[in-house]
Amino acid sequence: MSRAFSALTLALSLLAACNSTSDKGASTGKTVDQAAAEIGQTITHLDATLVALKDLVKNPAADLTAQSKLFTKSLGSLESSAKKVAELASEIDTKSQDYFAQWDTQIASVQNEDIRERTAERRETVSKNFQKLKEEYVDVREGFKPLLDDLRDVRTFLANDLTVDGLKTIKGTVEDIADESGDVRESLDELHKRFQELGVKLSRANPAAVVPAEPAK
Repeated sequence: MSRAFSALTLALSLLAACNSTSDKGASTGKTVDQAAAEIGQTITHLDATLVALKDLVKNPAADLTAQSKLFTKSLGSLESSAKKVAELASEIDTKSQDYFAQWDTQIASVQNEDIRERTAERRETVSKNFQKLKEEYVDVREGFKPLLDDLRDVRTFLANDLTVDGLKTIKGTVEDIADESGDVRESLDELHKRFQELGVKLSRANPAAVVPAEPAK
């Protein structure tokens, strides 16, 4: 009776530990989803900022104040989104380390060699996905920073010289920013997609089950 009880206690402990690891994976996946959504917001705010700046420089109104405020507001939203993405990326890094550390502990406790090997292979695959996403994020972040710095410099310039002549002075700079933004926008789109894909892979929901059904004919 004592041995049976001990075996049952061990089994329940292992089950609880496995559930805990799964919970960490789900929690990490949720943060990945949040980051994907925030990257989407970053793209939206970037587009709005560029449109507002282009309108200000190429189609200046009689009173430039409203156009300048729209550009400044859009840029502020862009900065907030970029900061939030950075915070979520850091949170994902921390959570994923805890997730994999606990997964390693669980792998070591598996007695069946075949299951242990398959679990280790699966762990390695997921780990590589995280590492690749992290590297892609760092690349996009480094490519995005010069564009954001240029937009901030324009904001500083306009704060001191919001005049028609001032706009003429920075027209060439604004055109360079527009050209520069193309590659950045494309890289953000790709990063957005990658975060969404990883979020789906970590989700407990069956992706096929959440696809909207086609209308009945």
